[in-house]
Amino acid sequence: MAGAKVSQQAVHDAFEELYYALRDAYWAASTIEDKDRIHGIQDSVWEIITALNQADIASRTEEFKALSESFRGVQKELETLQADVEKIIHATEITAKVIQGTTKVLTTAAKFFPMA
Repeated sequence: MAGAKVSQQAVHDAFEELYYALRDAYWAASTIEDKDRIHGIQDSVWEIITALNQADIASRTEEFKALSESFRGVQKELETLQADVEKIIHATEITAKVIQGTTKVLTTAAKFFPMA
């Protein structure tokens, strides 16, 4: 694992926090395109949360590899959303939650998933 190890539960909790921030962002977004974009990312985050609910996924090599690849796929979307969120969401509290949640996920997950 890359960097300092973090628990599977810590990664799960970070993704869950982001999931709820994205839910709020969805309702605050003003265009259907932005809502669709946020919803798509939220769906990907939910899939990762579901996989992290499995006991000790890191010990199951193939499943963990697939989950790591899923994270790398959503990682780019999260980085782009983080850069654009202030243009999409005008409610500063929601924007701050999305930025904080995204930062926490990217930081925590980088310590849990191998970066190949």
